[in-house]
Amino acid sequence: MAYSPLGRGFLTGTLDAGAPAANDGRRRLPRFTVEAAAANQAIADTVKEITEARGAHAGQVALAWVAARSGRLGIPVAPVPGTKRVKWLEQNVAALDVELSADDLAALDAVAAKVVGARY
Repeated sequence: MAYSPLGRGFLTGTLDAGAPAANDGRRRLPRFTVEAAAANQAIADTVKEITEARGAHAGQVALAWVAARSGRLGIPVAPVPGTKRVKWLEQNVAALDVELSADDLAALDAVAAKVVGARY
């Protein structure tokens, strides 16, 4: 099953994965070590380029990428983002309107394959 390889905070730039706060539980996760964060920054940079080109938010691009995989993989894939706020729910729903080009999908597939650090 496809999933967004990095968390929303990292993709949106709201989390500096290279230096999570001392009390941030993500410090223990393999994808947020200093070495992994440096390598994974290329993924966030690619997502940022696509978000700017599409006029979307990074979370929307990530959700649109996961949703697009459903047709390409030939199996049902449904992104299930969690949220606490109505504004994020609305933004997540709006991801259904983000149209990624074949080049966008290829770029995202390529960087997703390069994620450094185990998922948990």
